[in-house]
Amino acid sequence: MKTITLKTEEKFFEYLTSLSKQLGKPKSEIIKEAVIEYGEKLRKEKIHKKMEKLAQQLSKDKNYLKEIKEIDRLSEDVGE
Repeated sequence: MKTITLKTEEKFFEYLTSLSKQLGKPKSEIIKEAVIEYGEKLRKEKIHKKMEKLAQQLSKDKNYLKEIKEIDRLSEDVGE
């Protein structure tokens, strides 16, 4: 296990201490969970942005639109 030293302002330290008492968790565990959660948030945002960009590119491609229409038509045929 590795050690990280964190220098912070008094107000943040007091807030972290208060959270630690409320949650019954060590300060280090709260910080670790927060960093992991933040990393996951960034990863999800990156995926979302790539998906939006791809959707914009695909919406300009006429062949893509034809494929979507064909899939819709085939989907309708299945229900008949």
